[in-house]
Amino acid sequence: MKRAFTLIELIITMVILSIVSYIASGLIVNTYKSYNQTNSMHKANLKAEIAITQIANRLEYAIDGTVVKRKSENQTDLAPIDQAPNDYTVLEWIGWDKDGFEANNIENNSSFTEKNTPAWSGFCNIRASGQNFIVTPGSDLEFARDILKRLSNDNVDFNNSTVAIFFPGNYDYTTVGYNGDTPSGLGLVNNYNSAKNTLFFANSLQRITEHYKLAWSAYAVVPRNYDDTEKTFDLYLKYNFRPWKGEDYDTTKNSKLLASNVTVFKTYATQNRIHIKLCVKERFSIKNSASVCREKVVFK
Repeated sequence: MKRAFTLIELIITMVILSIVSYIASGLIVNTYKSYNQTNSMHKANLKAEIAITQIANRLEYAIDGTVVKRKSENQTDLAPIDQAPNDYTVLEWIGWDKDGFEANNIENNSSFTEKNTPAWSGFCNIRASGQNFIVTPGSDLEFARDILKRLSNDNVDFNNSTVAIFFPGNYDYTTVGYNGDTPSGLGLVNNYNSAKNTLFFANSLQRITEHYKLAWSAYAVVPRNYDDTEKTFDLYLKYNFRPWKGEDYDTTKNSKLLASNVTVFKTYATQNRIHIKLCVKERFSIKNSASVCREKVVFK
């Protein structure tokens, strides 16, 4: 005959099980908390890395002298990035058309020995050009026109001065239309001749050089929707607008959310480098959050 458990033995067993349960539950809670924290760190890191990479990739093709900063969203307070005060938070620049420059118009896809011409070559035949036009050998302007219309949702054409040509030494940040003033020194393309690879300008050019850059859009990184409680804001990329046409980033419908829950967005320039710092916060509990910062340098 088996002896039954005594009351003391039952109590001891219950105490032991309670202690084991308490330890196990603590381990489970800590493991879950650690997982949430690690997962939040990963999300914040991914958001920060993607956002700062997108900014750096586009900033790499900024035309020299056009990178400026603005105070909040005030269109009148702007300065070159290397002279801007700390409270100037909007980053803006004009980017040259990388897509058209690197594109190739291969007439026969079955053979790479056929014509392989970029949309615009960046080369100007000075002797054949004049003050109101340039001849650009090696360009396929009909192809360039098609690319720009597709990239801009039909907002850009060679026939309405929405395309600008930048020659070195003709401009600075005050002469590209940032303040709504009529730009000077830029070649605003008024028409083109595809057969002769000739661009006709709406204004007389002060100086023509052998090389040029073609641009159809400016870009702006704009902080918005500031949350005073969380001390965070959203970061947007604005594009498909043209300062030389009197447009600014508030007039464009093209806007992309780069990152939310941003705590820090700082940019500054030293010599030939532009520094970018971006911090993103990701909450993993009611009272706790993970914050990750990323920095990149763009050489100009």
